Amino acid sequence: MKCFGIVVLLTTLVGLTSCEVSISDWYDDDDYSEMYYKTTRQLCSRTWQESWVQNGEIHTQRLDFYEDRTGTDIMRVEHRNGYVTEDRYEFRWKWDNNSQTCIRMIYGSSDYSYFEDVWLGGNTLRGILDGVDVTFTGIR
Repeated sequence: MKCFGIVVLLTTLVGLTSCEVSISDWYDDDDYSEMYYKTTRQLCSRTWQESWVQNGEIHTQRLDFYEDRTGTDIMRVEHRNGYVTEDRYEFRWKWDNNSQTCIRMIYGSSDYSYFEDVWLGGNTLRGILDGVDVTFTGIR
């Protein structure tokens, strides 16, 4: 009976993982309702930007999602000495669940990010990006 309880507990824990599925099991296949397309269009309608200060340097991240399931991720750092660096990354993305609250972004064959608990409203994109609570604002 104790073993049965442990098996049930482990099964429940595995079932509660939000976005941890294999890449071949993406949920998004573009065959959904108008509400599905509305959320995708809203996500893709503007550049999303967040800025923060870390160690005296200003960091800015810009995300662009495109309806063809590609995107860009730009990381800009304004260093204390005035020097500015900017890195640009290309990715493919898909909604990872039916409720459109998790986005999987693939940067390369084994390089990916999860944007979980996604909330879109007004001019705000909020969620947890790779374990960090983020709030992006639309800039266009």
